Amino acid sequence: MSQVLCVGVATVDNIVLVEKYPSANQRVVALDSMRSVGGPATTAAVTLARLGIEVSLACVIGDDEEGRFIFETLKNEGVDTRNVEVVSNINTARGTIVVSKSEQSRAIMVMPHEQLPKKPADISRYQWIHVDQAGMGAIKSWGITRGGSAKLSIDIGYQIPGLNPGDYDLYAPSENITTDTSTAIRDKNIVVISQGERGSLYSDGLSSGSVPSINSEILSTLGAGDVFHGALVAAQVWNKEISEAVLIANTVAGLSCRGLDGQSRIPSQSELDAFMAKAKI
Repeated sequence: MSQVLCVGVATVDNIVLVEKYPSANQRVVALDSMRSVGGPATTAAVTLARLGIEVSLACVIGDDEEGRFIFETLKNEGVDTRNVEVVSNINTARGTIVVSKSEQSRAIMVMPHEQLPKKPADISRYQWIHVDQAGMGAIKSWGITRGGSAKLSIDIGYQIPGLNPGDYDLYAPSENITTDTSTAIRDKNIVVISQGERGSLYSDGLSSGSVPSINSEILSTLGAGDVFHGALVAAQVWNKEISEAVLIANTVAGLSCRGLDGQSRIPSQSELDAFMAKAKI
């Protein structure tokens, strides 16, 4: 049995770093720029692969240059691409992102498509299925529900119709939705809420608490939440106790902030182990 299937959005992001957002009609000089693969489920899949977890991504891309860039990036990262669908009559989702260095914030403009991935023929091989907002709709259309052969995890950044915490073994919403972890008792699941530089809240129905963020170089927090959720699922695969799992997720997400994009500075498992061992000294 394979370990994790991530389901959701894959984008090509053009990212620009500026000292400060320009005002209307103002011209500024960019400090840096790059192109990267993005999307919550996609970034989580790359995180899992970096941490040595066997992971596949189910997404839809166009038969275009951007789609080929996504496909090659996933292959190079070690993500299984058997469930990546290439569709000729759509454009690959694109994003344009401006990151303000001084304000530690970003503006994101996305050109999405609406096509959801098809259900993999080998769906029973996965121990965990991790979804973003698009993946949530996809697994519902597939008839996948909690209590089946795979445990379900969701990374969700805003309230959408049909969202129910009890549908997931691991419910990891943005604090924009809630900071209430008490539903873990009611729904018998794990609830983890990342609060960025303020750390994370957690409850598994038996214990609850908070874990502080790490001290790390920060260039950009772009994608850090998606990295956090990928690392959190990795810790579940490793059968870590909840507080340690959240510490791992905080650490991986914090280290990813050393890069402008959401992926280039995600640590490997050996880098993570070395950092955490040093932090204990």
